[in-house]
This record gives sequence, structure tokens and C-alpha cells, in this order.
Amino acid sequence: MRKVQVHKARSWREAEAFNARFWRQAGAPARLSAVWLMVGEFLKLRGKSSGQPRLRRSVQNVERQ
Repeated sequence: MRKVQVHKARSWREAEAFNARFWRQAGAPARLSAVWLMVGEFLKLRGKSSGQPRLRRSVQNVERQ
């Protein structure tokens, strides 16, 4: 059975604070998984769901000054 958490915020600030706490507690693997799911949904909406999505490599290198 899947666990669902509901939170009713009284203000936008309270909602943002809850959201920040939730994702901080979820950890990096959960955040990465959520991002990957959103990428998949975005590609479906754009009609680009064929094959494995790839990163765009438009930056060759970065130098610090």
C-alpha cells in the first residue's frame, strides 16, 4: 500500500517551508528520481518520447579565475 502525505498550509511561506523540508528529508536519490520522472513527462508532452533521453553537452569546459 502506498503512503500519501497531505499538508494544508495557511500561507504561501508555510507551503514553501514544508516543501523545502520534505525534499531535504527525502534525500538525493528521491530528488533525482523525481526529476527523472518530470523529464520523462516533459518529453512526452513535447512528443519526444522515443529512446533514452540524453544530456545536452553544450559546455566544453569551465575555468576558474
